[in-house]
Amino acid sequence: MSATQAPAASARPAKTTSLLGQVLGGAAIVSVLAAVLIAVWPASEADKARANGEQLGKAVSSLYYAESETEVDAALAEMDQAVVDSRDHLGDATASQVAAQEDALARAVDGFVGSRTADNSFDADLYQAELDYAVDDLTGQASDFRAEAPEVHQAYWEGFEEGFLGS
Repeated sequence: MSATQAPAASARPAKTTSLLGQVLGGAAIVSVLAAVLIAVWPASEADKARANGEQLGKAVSSLYYAESETEVDAALAEMDQAVVDSRDHLGDATASQVAAQEDALARAVDGFVGSRTADNSFDADLYQAELDYAVDDLTGQASDFRAEAPEVHQAYWEGFEEGFLGS
């Protein structure tokens, strides 16, 4: 009997498999590092401004459409927090703009409360007009600010508009 050996199955050379494994492993590491870098990269000033503007816009919208004292109080708390956050993230010029907007919002609150608590329809209409005027003043101030402002201020306005108009 003769023992014949079966031909060995053709196998890839060890070097090719090893090199391919190293390339794939390196690519996987680079992908993971890129994902981590993107996740922890700090937001730009324009991104922060947009988020602050959107936060304030939502608070203004909540205040405008509030139908109870509880909703007004919640909207005012949101507005105060938005103003604080804006001041923390933005420069002095933007902070003074936010303060002017806060004044318009205070007038809007007076109009809202008066329109809900007025004894007669004439006074209610007068307070509603005050509310509408204050909101128009607020959006006008923001629009003027956007027209003369750099990228960060424009991002703030765009965020405000997005938050106010219904995101």
